[in-house]
Amino acid sequence: MMLLRISALVVTLLAGQVSNIEKMSGPYLGQEPPGEEVVRFARNIIPEDLHSVPVFSHDGKSMYFKSMESDGIIASKEVAGSWSPPGLASINNFIDNTDDPCLSPDDSRLYFTSYDKEHNRDFIYFCELRNGKISKPELPDGQLNSIDMHWQFSMAGNGNIYYAANGNIYFSELKDNIYQDPLKLDSCINTSYSECTPYINPEENLMIFARSANGKPDLYISRKDKSGNWLPSKQLQDGINSEHHEMCPRVTADGKYFFFISSREGLFSAYWVDAKVIEKY
Repeated sequence: MMLLRISALVVTLLAGQVSNIEKMSGPYLGQEPPGEEVVRFARNIIPEDLHSVPVFSHDGKSMYFKSMESDGIIASKEVAGSWSPPGLASINNFIDNTDDPCLSPDDSRLYFTSYDKEHNRDFIYFCELRNGKISKPELPDGQLNSIDMHWQFSMAGNGNIYYAANGNIYFSELKDNIYQDPLKLDSCINTSYSECTPYINPEENLMIFARSANGKPDLYISRKDKSGNWLPSKQLQDGINSEHHEMCPRVTADGKYFFFISSREGLFSAYWVDAKVIEKY
C-alpha cells in the first residue's frame, strides 16, 4: 500500500483566510479553553466560512477541516511547538472533492466523504494513519455507501457509523469488519422535518444532530434509555442555538469541548463551548 507522510501536504496556503497559525502553540491551536458560554473558535486564525467543523486528534495537535473555498480537506499539525501552515491534505493527491473529515476513535484512520460527479453523490472513504504516514484512500467493505448520504457523519467507539440521507438519520453497524445495511432511526430522531449532520458519542448512547423545524437548522440532543432506545430529542439551549443556522455538532475526542458551525455572524464559522453544557440534557 502506497504511503505518504502527513507532513508532505500540498501546502496551498489559504491566503486571506488564515493568519499567524504558525505562531500558535499547544493543543487546539493554543486557544484559551472556553467556559460555558459559546465563543468563536480561533477567530482570524482559521477560515471564517467552513463546510466542516474542525476535527482534532485526541491530543489536540492534529486538525482537519474543509473550508467553503478550499478544494478539499485542509490539514495542520503541531510540530516542535508550532502549528504547520494549513494546506491540502495528501489524500487530495489520490481523490478529488474530499470533505467532512472524521477520525476513528483511536485516531488510526481518517474517514471522509468525496463527491462523485458521475454518480452525483457523496461516498465515504477512509485512509490509514500509521507512524506519521497516510495511506491511499479506500472504500469501507459492506453496505455503508449503499444509500445517498450527505455531509457530516460520525463514528461510535465500536465503529458503527451514523449519517444522514434524504433528510433522515441512519446508522450502519460494523460487524466482522463489514458494514451492514443502513437502518433508519425511529421517530425520536427522525421526524417530518429534515435531520442531518449527526454526532454520536463513543458509548453510542448520546446523539446531537441538526433539525430544520423552524425553517432553519437548530441543534437537538437525544440519549438512550436503559433499554437502549432513543428518547425524544430536545432542542439545545444555553446560547448554542440562535436565530441563524446551527449544524455540524461534534464533541472533541478527549470529551472536553463541544464544537459546531453557526451562521450567527454572517458566515458559517466554528464555535466551541465547554462540553459540560450538554450534561444537563
